[in-house]
Amino acid sequence: MDSNNQFSLDIGVTLEPKKGKEVWKEIIVDRGSKYTVVVGKIETKEEVKLFLKELVRDSYFRKATHNSYAYRLKESNGLILESKGDDGEQGAGMCILRELKRAEFLNGIVIVTRYFGGVQLHSDRFKHVIDATKQVIEKLKKESV
Repeated sequence: MDSNNQFSLDIGVTLEPKKGKEVWKEIIVDRGSKYTVVVGKIETKEEVKLFLKELVRDSYFRKATHNSYAYRLKESNGLILESKGDDGEQGAGMCILRELKRAEFLNGIVIVTRYFGGVQLHSDRFKHVIDATKQVIEKLKKESV
């Protein structure tokens, strides 16, 4: 088992993305750094790898400084599989995963892409990853009503 994987019980009302992929480009811009969010529907761990591989085929994402992500999947036995990846932005995947857990987001992946703007953002970079994730969760909630 991957050390990033965690399991939890399934409780409460959940939020799931629609089929396919949704992209919100440059939803946050700070000191030249730009943040884009991608949300996709996934149903297996194998689909996560394919989704990420397909994403970086697009030059916009391949040229990005970081493509940090987190996902949560409800397995057939009712357990929830979740994992994250930082892509060099240490701690960013955990920020995304924490927000997905709070929103009870399932069967999807959220990728926060950062283009470095030339100025160090220090701890603000994590604030932006969290805010970008929250903005997309709110958009998904409104769409699901």
